[in-house]
Amino acid sequence: MTEPMIKINKSDLADVESLLSDVKNGATKAMVTAINTTAKTTKVQVRKRLAKELNLKAKRIGQDLSVEKANYSKVSGAVRATGEPVGLVQFGARQTQRGVTTKVLKSSSRSLLKHAFIAKGKGKSSSADGSTKTHVWWRSGDRSKLPAPKRFPTGKRAMANWDNIPRDYKYPLERLTGPRIEDILAKPQIIGPVQANAGNLLTQNLAKKVVDILRRHRG
Repeated sequence: MTEPMIKINKSDLADVESLLSDVKNGATKAMVTAINTTAKTTKVQVRKRLAKELNLKAKRIGQDLSVEKANYSKVSGAVRATGEPVGLVQFGARQTQRGVTTKVLKSSSRSLLKHAFIAKGKGKSSSADGSTKTHVWWRSGDRSKLPAPKRFPTGKRAMANWDNIPRDYKYPLERLTGPRIEDILAKPQIIGPVQANAGNLLTQNLAKKVVDILRRHRG
């Protein structure tokens, strides 16, 4: 689990407590508000940054991002990235006569998965977010010897035609996935700038909130 932590250094905390010493819970209120405002903005920035890295819709990326808010009893916050590997079908999967082509990273070229095919699954084959039952599959046998990708009928129809289905098509199916959102976020070249930007943004939001509280307190 990856989480860009939003923290306030001790010197800034001391300054805030000094400035708001005459305001009941003033320092805590300023910090909680600043952290939550920063976390909300950081989540949006993380989603946009990952959308530049992954060949995946920003909406799907956002489904695996969440914010842990600060409160008066816990003055800390985090932007969390959690979830299962994203179905490969969502990375621009295209069916060809030889297999399925996909492109996971925007910086990479499309790659061919020989003998893979795109088809709807049943039962628990839905993606982790429940958005689709269509996935990229391949058979678990020796794919170097398999013929062209093809999905034969399943269930009762499969049993009725079982004797007519070539042996190479009777191997168990395996659903293919790409990376987890949190694994991409954890890359140093991504998480580093995200944390640095969140720290700067927190300082700015905290300063604004302190000024706002002082203005209201003094009338």
